[in-house]
Amino acid sequence: MPSLRITADINGTRETIFDLIADLAHYDRWLPGSRVFGGMAQVAPVSTDVGTTYADGPMRGSITEFNPPERITFEQSMPVKALLLTGKLDVRVRYTLEATGSDGQTTHVIREVTCTLHGILGAAQPLVVSTIRRESGRMLEMMKRYVERGNGN
Repeated sequence: MPSLRITADINGTRETIFDLIADLAHYDRWLPGSRVFGGMAQVAPVSTDVGTTYADGPMRGSITEFNPPERITFEQSMPVKALLLTGKLDVRVRYTLEATGSDGQTTHVIREVTCTLHGILGAAQPLVVSTIRRESGRMLEMMKRYVERGNGN
């Protein structure tokens, strides 16, 4: 079960960044689509808390931990069929937000991703882990740009 830890320091409060992460229905405001992330198609219920479900293409997930403004955890899974590789991918993403600096205006964002590959898909683990690492870095960079341009307030 591979685990990744990607971090970023963002000039914005924990509250601002937590609200951005938790606002699943509006990721398109700050996160352009990619080959991995196509955009949230469904979010239910509209108010975000533990149990909120969402879909991003074939990926289905839910919020399993909701502790504003410190921590939010998502668990998601999707079937995968690519050429001869079939199976299921389970992913757990936990964001931890730590205020830094004496004024609390900077946040150390920790994105921890754990994935489990089922079936013959396990043979593609290095490719899957590399893709997740790249996408996680992209997400944090887009979040940083958005918040630091003053759009997150």
